Amino acid sequence: MKKALIFLHKWLGVALALLFLIWFASGLVLYFVPFPSLTQAERFAGQPTLQAGAACCLTAQQAADRAGLAFSEARLGMHAGAPVWRLLAAATGPSGGRAGERRWTVLDAASGKVLPVLNGAQAAAVAERFSGRRALHAELLERDQWTVGQGFNAYRPLLRVELEGPEGLELYVSPSAAEVVAETRRGERAWNWVGAVPHWIYFTELRRWPELWHNVVVWLSLPGVLLALTGVVLGIWQLYLNRSRWIPYRQFWMRWHHILGLAASVVTVTWIFSGLLSMNPFSVFSPRAATPAEKRNWSGKAGAATVNPARALQLAALQQPREIDLVQLDGQSWYRVRGASGAGDLALLRADDPDPAVLKALPEAALRASLLALRRHEGAAGAPELARLSDYDDLYYAREVNSASAYTRPLPVWRARWADGVTVYADPTSARLLLRADGSNRWQRLLYNGLHSFDFAPLTARPWLRTALIVLFSLMGVAMCATACVLAWRVLVPRKAGVRHAKTRDILLVSPVAGRRR
Repeated sequence: MKKALIFLHKWLGVALALLFLIWFASGLVLYFVPFPSLTQAERFAGQPTLQAGAACCLTAQQAADRAGLAFSEARLGMHAGAPVWRLLAAATGPSGGRAGERRWTVLDAASGKVLPVLNGAQAAAVAERFSGRRALHAELLERDQWTVGQGFNAYRPLLRVELEGPEGLELYVSPSAAEVVAETRRGERAWNWVGAVPHWIYFTELRRWPELWHNVVVWLSLPGVLLALTGVVLGIWQLYLNRSRWIPYRQFWMRWHHILGLAASVVTVTWIFSGLLSMNPFSVFSPRAATPAEKRNWSGKAGAATVNPARALQLAALQQPREIDLVQLDGQSWYRVRGASGAGDLALLRADDPDPAVLKALPEAALRASLLALRRHEGAAGAPELARLSDYDDLYYAREVNSASAYTRPLPVWRARWADGVTVYADPTSARLLLRADGSNRWQRLLYNGLHSFDFAPLTARPWLRTALIVLFSLMGVAMCATACVLAWRVLVPRKAGVRHAKTRDILLVSPVAGRRR
Protein backbone atom coordinates (compact mmCIF):
# COMPACT_ATOMS: atom_id res chain seq x y z
CA MET A 1 0.00 0.00 0.00
CA LYS A 2 2.88 2.35 0.72
CA LYS A 3 4.29 1.87 -2.77
CA ALA A 4 0.88 2.59 -4.25
CA LEU A 5 0.57 5.78 -2.16
CA ILE A 6 4.06 6.91 -3.19
CA PHE A 7 3.25 6.29 -6.85
CA LEU A 8 -0.05 8.18 -6.60
CA HIS A 9 1.41 11.11 -4.66
CA LYS A 10 4.41 11.37 -6.95
CA TRP A 11 2.49 11.59 -10.21
CA LEU A 12 -0.33 13.73 -8.85
CA GLY A 13 2.40 16.04 -7.57
CA VAL A 14 4.06 16.16 -10.98
CA ALA A 15 0.73 17.12 -12.53
CA LEU A 16 -0.49 19.57 -9.89
CA ALA A 17 2.56 21.01 -8.09
CA LEU A 18 2.59 24.21 -10.12
CA LEU A 19 -1.18 24.66 -9.72
CA PHE A 20 -0.85 24.29 -5.93
CA LEU A 21 1.92 26.89 -5.90
CA ILE A 22 -0.29 29.29 -7.88
CA TRP A 23 -3.25 28.67 -5.56
CA PHE A 24 -1.26 29.40 -2.41
CA ALA A 25 0.49 32.50 -3.76
CA SER A 26 -2.58 33.96 -5.47
CA GLY A 27 -4.73 33.30 -2.40
CA LEU A 28 -2.35 35.42 -0.33
CA VAL A 29 -2.60 38.26 -2.86
CA LEU A 30 -6.39 37.93 -2.99
CA TYR A 31 -6.64 38.28 0.78
CA PHE A 32 -5.18 41.80 0.59
CA VAL A 33 -6.46 42.88 -2.85
CA PRO A 34 -10.05 41.74 -3.50
CA PHE A 35 -11.64 41.47 -6.92
CA PRO A 36 -12.62 44.94 -8.24
CA SER A 37 -16.17 45.99 -7.40
CA LEU A 38 -18.27 49.13 -7.12
CA THR A 39 -19.59 49.40 -3.58
CA GLN A 40 -22.96 50.96 -2.78
CA ALA A 41 -21.21 53.86 -1.03
CA GLU A 42 -19.11 54.55 -4.15
CA ARG A 43 -22.15 54.25 -6.42
CA PHE A 44 -24.21 56.77 -4.45
CA ALA A 45 -21.27 59.14 -4.03
CA GLY A 46 -20.91 59.41 -7.80
CA GLN A 47 -24.59 59.89 -8.58
CA PRO A 48 -26.17 63.35 -9.01
CA THR A 49 -28.61 64.61 -6.40
CA LEU A 50 -32.16 63.49 -7.16
CA GLN A 51 -34.32 66.48 -8.07
CA ALA A 52 -38.01 66.10 -8.89
CA GLY A 53 -40.25 69.13 -9.34
CA ALA A 54 -43.95 69.33 -8.61
CA ALA A 55 -44.80 68.43 -12.22
CA CYS A 56 -42.87 65.18 -11.86
CA CYS A 57 -43.33 62.25 -11.69
CA LEU A 58 -45.30 59.23 -12.77
CA THR A 59 -45.31 56.28 -10.44
CA ALA A 60 -43.29 53.29 -11.58
CA GLN A 61 -46.44 51.37 -12.49
CA GLN A 62 -47.85 54.30 -14.48
CA ALA A 63 -44.59 54.67 -16.42
CA ALA A 64 -44.40 50.91 -17.04
CA ASP A 65 -48.01 50.79 -18.26
CA ARG A 66 -47.33 53.56 -20.77
CA ALA A 67 -44.22 51.71 -22.01
CA GLY A 68 -45.96 48.31 -22.02
CA LEU A 69 -43.47 46.75 -19.57
CA ALA A 70 -43.87 44.33 -16.68
CA PHE A 71 -41.15 44.99 -14.11
CA SER A 72 -39.84 43.28 -10.98
CA GLU A 73 -37.66 46.11 -9.61
CA ALA A 74 -37.89 49.90 -9.93
CA ARG A 75 -35.48 52.72 -9.00
CA LEU A 76 -35.97 56.48 -9.49
CA GLY A 77 -32.76 58.41 -10.17
CA MET A 78 -31.28 61.09 -12.40
CA HIS A 79 -30.00 60.95 -15.95
CA ALA A 80 -29.01 63.87 -18.16
CA GLY A 81 -30.44 66.35 -15.66
CA ALA A 82 -33.91 64.77 -15.47
CA PRO A 83 -35.49 62.13 -13.22
CA VAL A 84 -35.88 58.68 -14.75
CA TRP A 85 -37.26 55.31 -13.70
CA ARG A 86 -34.91 52.37 -14.07
CA LEU A 87 -36.99 49.22 -14.39
CA LEU A 88 -35.81 45.62 -14.40
CA ALA A 89 -38.10 44.17 -17.07
CA ALA A 90 -38.21 41.57 -19.83
CA ALA A 91 -35.58 42.39 -22.45
CA THR A 92 -36.98 44.21 -25.48
CA GLY A 93 -35.75 46.50 -28.20
CA PRO A 94 -32.12 47.17 -29.17
CA SER A 95 -30.84 46.42 -25.66
CA GLY A 96 -32.73 43.14 -25.43
CA GLY A 97 -31.36 39.64 -25.10
CA ARG A 98 -32.77 36.15 -25.22
CA ALA A 99 -36.43 35.50 -24.44
CA GLY A 100 -37.07 35.45 -20.69
CA GLU A 101 -34.00 37.50 -19.79
CA ARG A 102 -34.53 40.62 -17.72
CA ARG A 103 -32.64 43.82 -18.47
CA TRP A 104 -32.61 47.30 -16.97
CA THR A 105 -34.57 49.80 -19.04
CA VAL A 106 -34.68 53.59 -18.53
CA LEU A 107 -37.97 55.51 -18.78
CA ASP A 108 -38.54 59.24 -18.57
CA ALA A 109 -40.23 59.73 -15.20
CA ALA A 110 -42.48 62.53 -16.47
CA SER A 111 -43.80 60.90 -19.66
CA GLY A 112 -43.06 57.18 -19.33
CA LYS A 113 -41.21 57.22 -22.64
CA VAL A 114 -38.49 54.57 -23.05
CA LEU A 115 -35.17 56.32 -23.54
CA PRO A 116 -32.77 55.03 -26.20
CA VAL A 117 -29.65 53.17 -25.14
CA LEU A 118 -26.53 55.29 -24.80
CA ASN A 119 -23.92 55.62 -27.50
CA GLY A 120 -20.20 55.93 -26.80
CA ALA A 121 -20.21 59.71 -26.37
CA GLN A 122 -23.19 59.62 -24.02
CA ALA A 123 -21.67 56.83 -21.95
CA ALA A 124 -18.44 58.84 -21.69
CA ALA A 125 -20.48 61.81 -20.44
CA VAL A 126 -22.07 59.61 -17.76
CA ALA A 127 -18.61 58.42 -16.68
CA GLU A 128 -17.29 62.00 -16.60
CA ARG A 129 -20.16 63.20 -14.38
CA PHE A 130 -19.68 60.21 -12.09
CA SER A 131 -15.91 60.61 -11.67
CA GLY A 132 -15.29 64.32 -12.30
CA ARG A 133 -12.56 63.37 -14.79
CA ARG A 134 -12.19 63.67 -18.54
CA ALA A 135 -12.91 60.57 -20.60
CA LEU A 136 -10.15 59.40 -22.94
CA HIS A 137 -11.70 56.45 -24.73
CA ALA A 138 -14.91 54.39 -24.74
CA GLU A 139 -15.22 50.81 -25.96
CA LEU A 140 -18.37 48.68 -26.34
CA LEU A 141 -18.04 45.11 -25.08
CA GLU A 142 -20.19 42.22 -23.96
CA ARG A 143 -17.86 41.23 -21.12
CA ASP A 144 -14.20 41.40 -20.19
CA GLN A 145 -11.95 40.14 -17.41
CA TRP A 146 -13.51 42.41 -14.76
CA THR A 147 -17.18 41.99 -15.74
CA VAL A 148 -17.41 38.22 -16.11
CA GLY A 149 -19.85 37.79 -13.21
CA GLN A 150 -23.44 36.77 -13.92
CA GLY A 151 -24.65 39.75 -11.89
CA PHE A 152 -23.80 42.01 -14.84
CA ASN A 153 -26.07 40.14 -17.28
CA ALA A 154 -29.00 42.49 -16.71
CA TYR A 155 -26.79 45.45 -17.69
CA ARG A 156 -25.10 44.08 -20.80
CA PRO A 157 -23.66 45.10 -23.17
CA LEU A 158 -21.30 47.49 -21.38
CA LEU A 159 -19.23 50.49 -22.38
CA ARG A 160 -15.77 50.62 -20.82
CA VAL A 161 -14.63 54.22 -20.43
CA GLU A 162 -10.98 55.07 -19.76
CA LEU A 163 -10.49 58.26 -17.72
CA GLU A 164 -7.54 60.55 -17.28
CA GLY A 165 -5.43 60.43 -14.16
CA PRO A 166 -2.48 58.49 -12.76
CA GLU A 167 -4.64 55.70 -11.28
CA GLY A 168 -5.72 54.32 -14.66
CA LEU A 169 -9.39 54.52 -13.65
CA GLU A 170 -11.85 52.68 -15.92
CA LEU A 171 -15.61 52.85 -15.47
CA TYR A 172 -18.16 50.48 -16.97
CA VAL A 173 -21.38 52.14 -18.07
CA SER A 174 -24.53 50.21 -18.92
CA PRO A 175 -26.09 51.78 -22.06
CA SER A 176 -29.49 50.28 -21.20
CA ALA A 177 -29.46 51.42 -17.53
CA ALA A 178 -27.61 54.70 -18.21
CA GLU A 179 -25.46 54.34 -15.09
CA VAL A 180 -22.03 53.24 -13.91
CA VAL A 181 -22.06 49.61 -12.75
CA ALA A 182 -18.36 48.78 -12.17
CA GLU A 183 -14.97 50.40 -11.78
CA THR A 184 -11.36 49.25 -11.81
CA ARG A 185 -7.99 50.89 -11.28
CA ARG A 186 -4.62 50.00 -12.75
CA GLY A 187 -3.23 48.75 -9.44
CA GLU A 188 -6.28 46.55 -8.81
CA ARG A 189 -6.08 45.07 -12.28
CA ALA A 190 -2.37 44.32 -11.98
CA TRP A 191 -2.66 42.64 -8.58
CA ASN A 192 -5.72 40.66 -9.59
CA TRP A 193 -3.85 39.10 -12.49
CA VAL A 194 -1.71 37.38 -9.84
CA GLY A 195 -4.51 37.18 -7.28
CA ALA A 196 -8.20 36.52 -7.95
CA VAL A 197 -7.87 35.56 -11.63
CA PRO A 198 -5.51 32.56 -11.20
CA HIS A 199 -6.91 31.67 -7.77
CA TRP A 200 -10.47 31.35 -9.04
CA ILE A 201 -9.39 30.26 -12.56
CA TYR A 202 -11.40 33.31 -13.54
CA PHE A 203 -10.37 33.74 -17.16
CA THR A 204 -12.83 35.56 -19.40
CA GLU A 205 -13.36 32.92 -22.07
CA LEU A 206 -13.81 30.18 -19.48
CA ARG A 207 -16.19 32.24 -17.31
CA ARG A 208 -18.30 32.89 -20.40
CA TRP A 209 -19.58 29.33 -19.86
CA PRO A 210 -20.50 29.08 -16.16
CA GLU A 211 -21.17 25.34 -16.14
CA LEU A 212 -17.87 24.56 -17.88
CA TRP A 213 -15.97 26.81 -15.47
CA HIS A 214 -17.67 25.10 -12.52
CA ASN A 215 -16.67 21.65 -13.79
CA VAL A 216 -13.08 22.70 -14.48
CA VAL A 217 -12.61 23.98 -10.92
CA VAL A 218 -14.29 20.94 -9.37
CA TRP A 219 -12.33 18.38 -11.40
CA LEU A 220 -9.05 20.12 -10.66
CA SER A 221 -9.85 20.33 -6.96
CA LEU A 222 -10.82 16.67 -6.53
CA PRO A 223 -7.36 15.27 -7.45
CA GLY A 224 -5.90 18.16 -5.47
CA VAL A 225 -7.63 16.89 -2.34
CA LEU A 226 -6.31 13.38 -3.06
CA LEU A 227 -2.79 14.73 -3.54
CA ALA A 228 -2.89 16.57 -0.22
CA LEU A 229 -4.31 13.57 1.64
CA THR A 230 -1.74 11.12 0.28
CA GLY A 231 0.98 13.58 1.22
CA VAL A 232 -0.28 13.74 4.80
CA VAL A 233 -0.49 9.94 5.08
CA LEU A 234 3.01 9.43 3.68
CA GLY A 235 4.49 12.19 5.80
CA ILE A 236 3.08 10.76 9.02
CA TRP A 237 4.02 7.22 7.94
CA GLN A 238 7.64 8.22 7.45
CA LEU A 239 7.63 10.21 10.66
CA TYR A 240 6.43 7.45 12.99
CA LEU A 241 7.16 4.16 11.25
CA ASN A 242 10.69 4.74 9.97
CA ARG A 243 13.01 3.04 12.43
CA SER A 244 16.25 4.76 11.46
CA ARG A 245 15.23 8.42 11.91
CA TRP A 246 12.17 10.66 11.71
CA ILE A 247 13.31 12.56 8.60
CA PRO A 248 14.59 9.81 6.32
CA TYR A 249 15.70 12.07 3.44
CA ARG A 250 19.21 13.46 3.09
CA GLN A 251 18.71 15.19 -0.25
CA PHE A 252 17.94 18.92 0.29
CA TRP A 253 14.70 19.28 -1.70
CA MET A 254 13.19 15.99 -0.52
CA ARG A 255 14.09 16.74 3.09
CA TRP A 256 12.49 20.20 3.07
CA HIS A 257 9.48 19.00 1.12
CA HIS A 258 8.90 16.44 3.86
CA ILE A 259 9.38 18.97 6.70
CA LEU A 260 7.25 21.70 5.13
CA GLY A 261 4.63 19.17 4.10
CA LEU A 262 4.27 18.05 7.71
CA ALA A 263 4.14 21.64 8.97
CA ALA A 264 1.49 22.75 6.45
CA SER A 265 -0.31 19.43 6.11
CA VAL A 266 -3.54 20.27 7.93
CA VAL A 267 -4.08 23.67 6.35
CA THR A 268 -3.21 22.30 2.90
CA VAL A 269 -5.90 19.62 3.13
CA THR A 270 -8.51 21.94 4.65
CA TRP A 271 -7.88 24.78 2.16
CA ILE A 272 -8.00 22.54 -0.89
CA PHE A 273 -11.05 20.66 0.42
CA SER A 274 -12.90 23.84 1.42
CA GLY A 275 -11.98 25.42 -1.92
CA LEU A 276 -13.66 22.46 -3.60
CA LEU A 277 -16.75 22.99 -1.43
CA SER A 278 -16.89 26.64 -2.50
CA MET A 279 -18.18 25.35 -5.84
CA ASN A 280 -20.93 23.33 -4.11
CA PRO A 281 -19.95 20.19 -6.04
CA PHE A 282 -22.79 17.85 -6.91
CA SER A 283 -25.18 20.28 -5.09
CA VAL A 284 -24.28 18.97 -1.65
CA PHE A 285 -25.49 22.24 -0.08
CA SER A 286 -28.87 23.91 -0.45
CA PRO A 287 -29.10 27.33 -2.16
CA ARG A 288 -28.81 30.23 0.27
CA ALA A 289 -31.51 32.29 -1.44
CA ALA A 290 -35.22 32.13 -0.70
CA THR A 291 -37.30 29.90 -2.94
CA PRO A 292 -39.68 31.52 -5.48
CA ALA A 293 -42.68 30.53 -3.34
CA GLU A 294 -41.09 32.10 -0.25
CA LYS A 295 -40.40 35.31 -2.15
CA ARG A 296 -44.04 35.51 -3.25
CA ASN A 297 -45.27 34.91 0.30
CA TRP A 298 -42.87 37.54 1.61
CA SER A 299 -43.98 40.27 -0.80
CA GLY A 300 -47.66 39.38 -0.74
CA LYS A 301 -50.13 40.44 -3.39
CA ALA A 302 -48.62 43.28 -5.40
CA GLY A 303 -49.92 46.67 -4.31
CA ALA A 304 -50.10 49.74 -6.52
CA ALA A 305 -48.04 52.81 -5.58
CA THR A 306 -50.23 55.92 -5.68
CA VAL A 307 -48.04 58.53 -3.99
CA ASN A 308 -46.19 60.85 -6.34
CA PRO A 309 -42.42 60.15 -5.97
CA ALA A 310 -41.77 63.90 -5.92
CA ARG A 311 -43.94 64.20 -2.81
CA ALA A 312 -42.13 61.28 -1.20
CA LEU A 313 -38.83 63.00 -1.91
CA GLN A 314 -40.12 66.20 -0.31
CA LEU A 315 -41.40 64.41 2.79
CA ALA A 316 -38.15 62.45 3.24
CA ALA A 317 -36.24 65.74 3.53
CA LEU A 318 -32.79 64.18 3.02
CA GLN A 319 -29.99 66.66 2.33
CA GLN A 320 -28.55 64.79 -0.67
CA PRO A 321 -31.08 62.22 -1.91
CA ARG A 322 -29.71 59.95 -4.60
CA GLU A 323 -32.34 57.33 -5.39
CA ILE A 324 -35.83 56.06 -4.58
CA ASP A 325 -36.41 52.29 -4.53
CA LEU A 326 -39.87 50.79 -4.80
CA VAL A 327 -40.09 47.83 -2.42
CA GLN A 328 -42.91 45.39 -1.64
CA LEU A 329 -43.79 43.82 1.73
CA ASP A 330 -46.90 41.99 2.88
CA GLY A 331 -48.95 43.43 0.02
CA GLN A 332 -47.80 46.99 0.78
CA SER A 333 -45.75 49.23 -1.51
CA TRP A 334 -43.02 51.39 0.02
CA TYR A 335 -40.65 54.08 -1.21
CA ARG A 336 -37.13 53.85 0.16
CA VAL A 337 -35.37 57.20 -0.31
CA ARG A 338 -31.60 56.82 -0.10
CA GLY A 339 -28.97 59.49 0.45
CA ALA A 340 -25.28 59.78 -0.31
CA SER A 341 -23.77 59.52 3.16
CA GLY A 342 -24.24 55.83 3.83
CA ALA A 343 -26.64 53.02 4.69
CA GLY A 344 -28.19 54.99 7.59
CA ASP A 345 -29.10 57.95 5.36
CA LEU A 346 -32.54 56.81 4.25
CA ALA A 347 -36.26 57.32 4.76
CA LEU A 348 -39.18 54.93 4.23
CA LEU A 349 -42.71 55.96 3.24
CA ARG A 350 -45.84 54.03 2.26
CA ALA A 351 -46.25 54.42 -1.50
CA ASP A 352 -49.94 53.46 -1.34
CA ASP A 353 -50.94 55.70 1.59
CA PRO A 354 -52.32 59.18 0.76
CA ASP A 355 -50.82 60.54 3.99
CA PRO A 356 -47.59 58.58 4.50
CA ALA A 357 -45.45 58.82 7.62
CA VAL A 358 -41.67 58.97 7.34
CA LEU A 359 -39.93 55.99 8.99
CA LYS A 360 -36.40 54.68 9.36
CA ALA A 361 -37.39 51.01 9.20
CA LEU A 362 -40.36 49.04 7.97
CA PRO A 363 -43.10 48.41 10.55
CA GLU A 364 -42.53 45.49 12.87
CA ALA A 365 -46.08 44.24 12.36
CA ALA A 366 -45.65 43.94 8.57
CA LEU A 367 -42.28 42.20 8.97
CA ARG A 368 -43.69 39.72 11.46
CA ALA A 369 -46.69 38.98 9.25
CA SER A 370 -44.50 38.33 6.21
CA LEU A 371 -42.10 36.10 8.14
CA LEU A 372 -44.94 34.09 9.66
CA ALA A 373 -46.43 33.59 6.19
CA LEU A 374 -43.12 32.85 4.51
CA ARG A 375 -43.52 29.05 4.45
CA ARG A 376 -47.28 28.77 4.60
CA HIS A 377 -47.19 26.73 1.38
CA GLU A 378 -45.43 24.05 3.47
CA GLY A 379 -48.10 22.87 5.86
CA ALA A 380 -45.66 20.98 8.11
CA ALA A 381 -43.32 23.93 8.61
CA GLY A 382 -45.31 25.41 11.50
CA ALA A 383 -44.76 28.83 13.01
CA PRO A 384 -41.20 30.14 13.29
CA GLU A 385 -39.43 31.63 16.27
CA LEU A 386 -38.91 35.33 15.50
CA ALA A 387 -36.15 37.57 16.84
CA ARG A 388 -34.73 41.01 16.02
CA LEU A 389 -30.92 40.82 15.92
CA SER A 390 -28.69 43.79 16.66
CA ASP A 391 -25.54 41.64 16.52
CA TYR A 392 -24.32 38.94 14.17
CA ASP A 393 -24.77 35.25 14.93
CA ASP A 394 -23.08 32.05 13.73
CA LEU A 395 -24.79 32.07 10.31
CA TYR A 396 -25.33 35.77 9.62
CA TYR A 397 -22.05 37.57 10.20
CA ALA A 398 -19.49 39.94 8.67
CA ARG A 399 -15.81 39.24 8.18
CA GLU A 400 -14.90 42.91 8.41
CA VAL A 401 -17.17 44.81 10.77
CA ASN A 402 -17.67 48.56 10.21
CA SER A 403 -15.96 48.65 6.82
CA ALA A 404 -16.97 49.23 3.21
CA SER A 405 -16.04 45.66 2.36
CA ALA A 406 -18.35 43.57 0.20
CA TYR A 407 -18.48 41.11 3.14
CA THR A 408 -20.15 43.62 5.48
CA ARG A 409 -23.84 42.94 6.10
CA PRO A 410 -26.50 45.29 7.46
CA LEU A 411 -27.78 45.35 11.03
CA PRO A 412 -30.30 45.13 12.63
CA VAL A 413 -32.08 42.23 10.91
CA TRP A 414 -35.02 39.97 11.65
CA ARG A 415 -34.46 36.23 12.04
CA ALA A 416 -37.10 33.53 11.62
CA ARG A 417 -36.14 30.04 12.76
CA TRP A 418 -38.33 26.98 12.13
CA ALA A 419 -38.29 23.69 14.00
CA ASP A 420 -36.98 21.81 10.94
CA GLY A 421 -33.75 23.84 10.98
CA VAL A 422 -34.58 26.40 8.28
CA THR A 423 -33.50 29.93 9.22
CA VAL A 424 -34.23 33.12 7.25
CA TYR A 425 -32.80 36.61 7.78
CA ALA A 426 -34.65 39.73 6.55
CA ASP A 427 -33.56 43.37 6.25
CA PRO A 428 -36.08 45.80 7.80
CA THR A 429 -34.88 48.73 5.67
CA SER A 430 -34.85 47.14 2.21
CA ALA A 431 -37.61 44.52 2.63
CA ARG A 432 -35.23 41.92 1.24
CA LEU A 433 -34.62 38.35 2.34
CA LEU A 434 -30.87 38.34 2.91
CA LEU A 435 -30.08 34.71 3.69
CA ARG A 436 -31.80 31.34 3.91
CA ALA A 437 -30.06 28.46 5.65
CA ASP A 438 -30.91 24.86 6.52
CA GLY A 439 -28.94 21.98 8.03
CA SER A 440 -26.67 21.61 5.00
CA ASN A 441 -25.78 25.31 5.07
CA ARG A 442 -24.62 24.98 8.66
CA TRP A 443 -22.09 22.43 7.45
CA GLN A 444 -21.24 24.78 4.58
CA ARG A 445 -20.62 27.54 7.10
CA LEU A 446 -18.08 25.34 8.91
CA LEU A 447 -16.47 23.35 6.10
CA TYR A 448 -16.28 26.10 3.48
CA ASN A 449 -16.55 29.58 5.02
CA GLY A 450 -14.84 28.67 8.26
CA LEU A 451 -12.01 26.50 6.98
CA HIS A 452 -11.29 28.48 3.82
CA SER A 453 -11.50 32.04 5.16
CA PHE A 454 -10.79 31.54 8.86
CA ASP A 455 -13.89 33.59 9.62
CA PHE A 456 -14.69 31.95 12.93
CA ALA A 457 -15.96 34.38 15.56
CA PRO A 458 -12.78 34.40 17.73
CA LEU A 459 -10.70 35.29 14.66
CA THR A 460 -13.06 37.87 13.14
CA ALA A 461 -13.04 39.57 16.56
CA ARG A 462 -9.20 39.65 16.33
CA PRO A 463 -8.45 40.59 12.71
CA TRP A 464 -4.73 40.94 13.37
CA LEU A 465 -4.56 37.29 14.50
CA ARG A 466 -6.63 36.11 11.53
CA THR A 467 -4.35 38.00 9.14
CA ALA A 468 -1.20 36.66 10.81
CA LEU A 469 -2.41 33.05 10.56
CA ILE A 470 -3.44 33.36 6.93
CA VAL A 471 -0.13 34.96 5.95
CA LEU A 472 1.93 32.41 7.92
CA PHE A 473 0.13 29.36 6.51
CA SER A 474 0.14 30.80 2.99
CA LEU A 475 3.90 31.35 3.08
CA MET A 476 4.43 27.84 4.41
CA GLY A 477 2.26 26.51 1.59
CA VAL A 478 4.20 28.51 -1.00
CA ALA A 479 7.50 27.15 0.31
CA MET A 480 6.20 23.56 0.34
CA CYS A 481 4.85 23.88 -3.22
CA ALA A 482 8.14 25.39 -4.40
CA THR A 483 9.98 22.27 -3.24
CA ALA A 484 7.30 20.15 -4.94
CA CYS A 485 7.84 22.00 -8.22
CA VAL A 486 11.59 21.34 -8.06
CA LEU A 487 11.00 17.64 -7.41
CA ALA A 488 8.42 17.45 -10.20
CA TRP A 489 10.87 19.09 -12.60
CA ARG A 490 13.55 16.55 -11.67
CA VAL A 491 11.14 13.71 -12.34
CA LEU A 492 10.32 15.08 -15.79
CA VAL A 493 13.82 16.30 -16.68
CA PRO A 494 16.54 14.13 -15.05
CA ARG A 495 19.74 16.03 -14.33
CA LYS A 496 22.72 15.37 -16.61
CA ALA A 497 24.99 15.62 -13.59
CA GLY A 498 23.31 12.55 -12.18
CA VAL A 499 24.16 10.62 -15.33
CA ARG A 500 27.83 11.63 -15.08
CA HIS A 501 27.95 10.58 -11.43
CA ALA A 502 26.49 7.20 -12.34
CA LYS A 503 29.16 6.60 -15.01
CA THR A 504 31.91 7.55 -12.57
CA ARG A 505 30.50 5.16 -9.99
CA ASP A 506 30.50 2.33 -12.51
CA ILE A 507 34.15 2.94 -13.32
CA LEU A 508 35.15 2.98 -9.66
CA LEU A 509 33.35 -0.27 -9.02
CA VAL A 510 35.63 -2.14 -11.42
CA SER A 511 38.91 -0.38 -10.59
CA PRO A 512 41.07 -2.41 -8.17
CA VAL A 513 42.60 -0.19 -5.51
CA ALA A 514 44.47 -1.80 -2.63
CA GLY A 515 42.99 -5.17 -3.59
CA ARG A 516 39.33 -4.21 -3.15
CA ARG A 517 36.54 -2.42 -4.95
CA ARG A 518 35.47 1.09 -3.98
